[in-house]
Amino acid sequence: MPRESMEKMIGESDQYEVAASISSAELAVTVCRREHIDLILMDVCTYGHKDGIEAAAEVKRVYPEVKIIILTSMAELGYLDRAREAGVDSFWYKDASDESLMDVINRTMAGEQFYPESTPVVQVGDATTKDFTASELRVLRLVCEGLEYNEIAERLNISTNTVKSHVSSMLLKTGYTNRLRLAIAVTQKMLIVPRMFDEE
Repeated sequence: MPRESMEKMIGESDQYEVAASISSAELAVTVCRREHIDLILMDVCTYGHKDGIEAAAEVKRVYPEVKIIILTSMAELGYLDRAREAGVDSFWYKDASDESLMDVINRTMAGEQFYPESTPVVQVGDATTKDFTASELRVLRLVCEGLEYNEIAERLNISTNTVKSHVSSMLLKTGYTNRLRLAIAVTQKMLIVPRMFDEE
């Protein structure tokens, strides 16, 4: 439905036309080879083995002149940084942006880069995402991926006691009784989308 809605919006505009509409981000480079593409609206979550940001990075490597706007309704904390690293031109939250998508499209096509200053604020128990420190969030991401305290300490090059201290602080802030409940709450709200493999 979101894809159909975007197709309709583009089709009704007097500036743009739909060159292609696909459900798998993996096919984006193939479409760029076949069609003249000026702009890609890329959702993070698509069918296939690559998410939209991975596919956007691939497109940018092969066709750096193609403008790409990443779209998502998820408040995943890593998406903004990943999109910047991928060379994506703009980033738009479907449910939390003051700007309309068409405004972001026009600004992007005019050469402007549009990125929100931060991810949407999400309530997690008795706290919000603004209440967590950057260090706590790094630990929380690995907790959500199922790592034990010693594994998190090794991955982040910190002591096990520091990991435990960060987890205890987050539990105190949120009111959850254990890290499993915290991890479940965070992943259900799409604040963190676990990547269950080593990214290195």
